[in-house]
Amino acid sequence: MPTVLLVDDDVETLDAWQGVCESHGYDTCMAEDGRAALDLLHKREVDIVVADWRMPVMSGSVLCHHVRNERDLAEIVFILVSGEPSPPAFVYYDGFLRKPLDPSELLTAMDRLLLERAADGRRRRP
Repeated sequence: MPTVLLVDDDVETLDAWQGVCESHGYDTCMAEDGRAALDLLHKREVDIVVADWRMPVMSGSVLCHHVRNERDLAEIVFILVSGEPSPPAFVYYDGFLRKPLDPSELLTAMDRLLLERAADGRRRRP
C-alpha cells in the first residue's frame, strides 16, 4: 500500500484529503506545515507528498526544494497544490493541481505519477 504525506495548514482540507486517499487504499500521514512534513519525512518512508504551496513556517515550494536536494528523499513523488493560477517556475515538482481539488483529479494524478515512477525505476533509497 503506497503511503502519502498530506501537507496543508488548513485542518479541514487535510481531513478531506485523508478521507479520499484512505478510501482508495492509500496509507496516510499528515503535517500542518512544511517544517513538520520534513521532520516526518526523516522518520517515515513516504511514496508521495501532496503539499499546499502557501503555508506559514515552511511553504510547500520550500519543502519541495528540500526534498529534491536531499539524497534520501529526492525520488519521492511530489505534487504541489495551490489556488494560484500558475505553478512556480523555480522548483521541480512532479505534478501541480489547483485548489479546490477535485478528489478524482487528485487520485488520478497520484496513481499516474506513482506508476510513472515505478516504470522509470525510481525508488526511495534505503
